[in-house]
Amino acid sequence: MRLLKAVLLSVVILTLLVFPIEKNALTQPISEVVLMGQGIVVPSSGMAVLSSSADEGTDYTVRVFDPESSRAILERNVTGSFRGRVFLEHSGPYYLSVGSMTPVTLAVRVINRYPSVTVLNIRYGLGGVSALLLAAVLLVEGRRR
Repeated sequence: MRLLKAVLLSVVILTLLVFPIEKNALTQPISEVVLMGQGIVVPSSGMAVLSSSADEGTDYTVRVFDPESSRAILERNVTGSFRGRVFLEHSGPYYLSVGSMTPVTLAVRVINRYPSVTVLNIRYGLGGVSALLLAAVLLVEGRRR
């Protein structure tokens, strides 16, 4: 019974301690420079700021592809330089590509990051169930005495 209480209490405490640590980690932006058709892995959902530059008069296509939903979430034909934002709905890989015959630099910076709904549901569910089980174990143990 002591082991069960210790395990349940540790799960509840760890669930509560994760939030400030996670908040600190999510305030750090992610920055990448994309070369040709390179993919990036984003550890959480958030807003991505895209900046591209090429020689004046260069035509190219900027594309952000989400393999989970099998669709392009951004596809722009650009001449010269480009600056835009795209919302990344989930953590996971996103493929960024620049379609051009000449060199184009695409910089990606992910800001306003937050955990996905799935991660939060798991965390709240695990912490809540552990807290309820701990309360039930303590209640049963209190009635025995």
